[in-house]
Amino acid sequence: MCCGTPFGESITSWDLSTHPSESIKIGKKKRKPLEKIRHSFCPAQCLIAEDAMSTMQPIRRIGYVYSKEYADLASLLPSNIDRSKKVHALIEAYGLLRLRDLTTVSPRRATVKELCRYHSRDYIDFLRLVEEEALSSEEAEEDLGEDGGSGRHESSSREDKLEDYGLLYDCAVFERMARYAEYVAGSSIEAATLLAEDAFDIVMHWDGGRHHAKKDMAAGFCIVNDIVLGIMELQRTFEKVMYIDLDIHHGDGVENAFQFTDKVLTVSVHHYAEGFYPGTGSGVVSSARTKAVVNIPLKSGLSGMTLSRIFEEMIEPLYISYNPGAIVLQCGVDGMAGDPLGKWNLSTQDYGNCLKRILAWKKPLLVLGGGGYNTPSASRCYAYLTSVILGREISDDIPEHEYFEDYEPAFTLHVDAGRQADENNVEYFEAVRKLVDIQSEAMTSNR
Repeated sequence: MCCGTPFGESITSWDLSTHPSESIKIGKKKRKPLEKIRHSFCPAQCLIAEDAMSTMQPIRRIGYVYSKEYADLASLLPSNIDRSKKVHALIEAYGLLRLRDLTTVSPRRATVKELCRYHSRDYIDFLRLVEEEALSSEEAEEDLGEDGGSGRHESSSREDKLEDYGLLYDCAVFERMARYAEYVAGSSIEAATLLAEDAFDIVMHWDGGRHHAKKDMAAGFCIVNDIVLGIMELQRTFEKVMYIDLDIHHGDGVENAFQFTDKVLTVSVHHYAEGFYPGTGSGVVSSARTKAVVNIPLKSGLSGMTLSRIFEEMIEPLYISYNPGAIVLQCGVDGMAGDPLGKWNLSTQDYGNCLKRILAWKKPLLVLGGGGYNTPSASRCYAYLTSVILGREISDDIPEHEYFEDYEPAFTLHVDAGRQADENNVEYFEAVRKLVDIQSEAMTSNR
């Protein structure tokens, strides 16, 4: 059997003064004893490094949202075709899903009522309508035109409706779109519920993290905003929640949802340049009503060293002063070297170092995915981050599995840092630090 010692002092020192109760809730299923739903230890051939197989330390309670059916569904997302299947396949090939430390959480569909905690009923109804293959175009237009006082947009054509709801261009309708939206939202809600109920210390949902969707429209490859819905679920238990967004794009949808409350602190670390989507997040305080919003706009070539300084000198002080009850991390990996966007230099280890800092805070943690358009690299990174959360070192050699050939020619786990010049020089870093200070002061004065 394979087991390992946790990775790094900040992880091994996790305090488990409370242990799982005898039973927990997984999805909508009947409560079951935790030990009966945990996976057994992985077999001897798993690729957990031999030097990580010494003394077993106290484990954290870790959940992992996954099912084969859900991965197949998430793999239909046009911006990330097959990514979900390949991410989970690599994590499984490393034997991480078989560790006793990890419990698989069943994905589930969000109900209409749950979706409408944030999204408009008109938008959700339309999502469900466009998936109805039985309706002809004429019937669909007729149904959409009969407003019935529901508050839908007055446009009568299906094309106009699609545009109104952001379902053209980057979010064009795709097969089983509404079902996908229901599952990504429901799974983040379920993960948040389990954290709020103290069933887990950490829950991973790599298919979540859709941070651009707005209340009544899709945007930026995001159909619904599972992050907002997950945070709202956490708010039922935790007075304050801190949201950290590492995606290369500004987390505008989450910011929009919570900008007027001091109960959710949103911190977005992102590339900011003219013409770069979504064009927001400059760091300038836009409204006196804004309560707890911090944007960290960065230039091209971001290095791991600069990102580490941002965490140490900007994000960690925000965490200390805000003192949240729970953390939500959106870990888009489109800033990794080799991503088609080509803007930043980050390596797998750079993302891992950020995660380790957050783990050291020892707060209930919801970890979500996000962008990342080089599928083999994204799979590598999420496999590595899963190992960090589990406190296990894994081999740098990609294990043989269904998608093994995707990792040629090197067949190695880690993605090295890029070599672009880091335009976030000393002068710019100080300018950003001042922006963050101004935003922090505004946050304090507007409470």
